Amino acid sequence: MLIDEQNDTQLDADEVVEESVDSDENSMKINGGDSNGAAGLLNLEELINNHLESIEKLKDELKTAREMFEDSFNNNPTYNEHIKKVQEVSKAKNSVRQEIAKQPSVATIEQKVKDLRFDIGESSKTLSDLLQDYKEQTGATSIETRKGEVLEIVSTARLVRSKSAK
Repeated sequence: MLIDEQNDTQLDADEVVEESVDSDENSMKINGGDSNGAAGLLNLEELINNHLESIEKLKDELKTAREMFEDSFNNNPTYNEHIKKVQEVSKAKNSVRQEIAKQPSVATIEQKVKDLRFDIGESSKTLSDLLQDYKEQTGATSIETRKGEVLEIVSTARLVRSKSAK
């Protein structure tokens, strides 16, 4: 759970905050029209947009892979029979599920789901770093996607244990 400090509200970790923003207020600020700075900003925007699209694509793939993985179980008659008797034969149901999960095709799908989750996490971390750089360089608190959506850049903080504090 994340906290949006400006609005003092809680956000889910995977929630994208979308808001209609006056483009004059949050337009890019490029000092002195420096061509290297402008090119760098365009490159940074391109990287951000690439990561946004990549994360969206990975989430779609994850959804499909997760559905395929679950369908592998739901299409198995033995599994469905045991679901109806869950209270009486939960041990048998778990046994069948484990056997299905051992099938190479299902194990491959399960691994794909794990890989997609990992890729989404890594891409999200990189996107966060890119957005922080963009915000520092431009002072802007929003960015327009290739689809024309204006997304607000929301900074979040979290606590982690210090390696020196044992």
